[in-house]
Amino acid sequence: MSEPALRDVLAQVELNIRLFPHPGLWLDKLLPQQFSQREPGGEDAYRRHFEAATTIPIAPSYRKFYDRWKETLKTAGVHVAEATTLGRLVIGLGAESVLENAITLHRTYGVPVIPGSALKGLAAAYACNRLEDEAWHIRRDKRGKIVYMGEAYKTLFGDATLAGYVTFFDALYVPGSATGDRPLVLDVVTVHHKDYYQGKDSPPADWDGPNPVPFVSVRGGVKFLVVLAGPDEWVEAVFQILALALAEEGVGAKTNSGYGRMVLGKPIPYREPEPGEDFRQKIEKASNINQQFVDLFTEWESLDVPEDVKRGLAQLLLRKAEEANLPKSWAKKAKKEKTRKKALRNLERYRTLLEAAGRELLA
Repeated sequence: MSEPALRDVLAQVELNIRLFPHPGLWLDKLLPQQFSQREPGGEDAYRRHFEAATTIPIAPSYRKFYDRWKETLKTAGVHVAEATTLGRLVIGLGAESVLENAITLHRTYGVPVIPGSALKGLAAAYACNRLEDEAWHIRRDKRGKIVYMGEAYKTLFGDATLAGYVTFFDALYVPGSATGDRPLVLDVVTVHHKDYYQGKDSPPADWDGPNPVPFVSVRGGVKFLVVLAGPDEWVEAVFQILALALAEEGVGAKTNSGYGRMVLGKPIPYREPEPGEDFRQKIEKASNINQQFVDLFTEWESLDVPEDVKRGLAQLLLRKAEEANLPKSWAKKAKKEKTRKKALRNLERYRTLLEAAGRELLA
């Protein structure tokens, strides 16, 4: 007796999306109902399978990964900007797939991702085809061999012998930017003249039956974090090129139909803060230094930063205290028995800051 096929075994199992919380696995590794015209609703199996994938929310573990990834980026000295989809977006539609149509998703978490290679290719094509300066152009002979490459193009994007100045990271989905944290949506492309497009001897006609083909795309309003690393002036140039290319041409498949258009936000440097930078901001933002002085002094004392940085922070805290005339106020209160102990403690803290800043207490 022969063993049953795996698909026959799966057909007997009551499948639940909760058992497959990964849209990529759901699409690539599983099809509960096979496409069959003999079964009721069999022709609709692909559509219902794609639709089920769009209902899978992003795994909670992805947000933790995303936060760790952003912290790691700080050590790389990168610049980041958020790109927001204006409409539908689909990357990798024509990739190899058992379901005819595909979409590029993160292999571990199943979230939409724009590969860095796609962003680099888009920026390079836009620079070559749309920028006027000859330094961005490349020219080929009749056989497609490059006979000229502009210096700016070569420097930024590299060639077969030299890497480009700028590194393009994969643009990851920003968690929470999609409604219900479900960035995927069911989409469809309808082929009206199937036989004609397949090269058969059948010209297109009005009576040809339409053939709706379902696929999955990214919905509008979804944000991706675009990350670039390299010399500041070249990174700035890439962001300017990308902003134009994403808005005018779009990235991914079906751009002629308006897919892939995005708005790129203002890029910001994303680096590890300088030692003591967080504490410096707390001092500068202090709205009531009189009430906050003790807490700020206590935090300053426990700071683990280089001595020159700690001395500079002491000077900043001193300046804040002197602008508010706190030393005089404490000296005055020290004469009053009721508040004497508290005032003397504050004066002692002030003296400690003076010594750390290399200053002497004036009489």
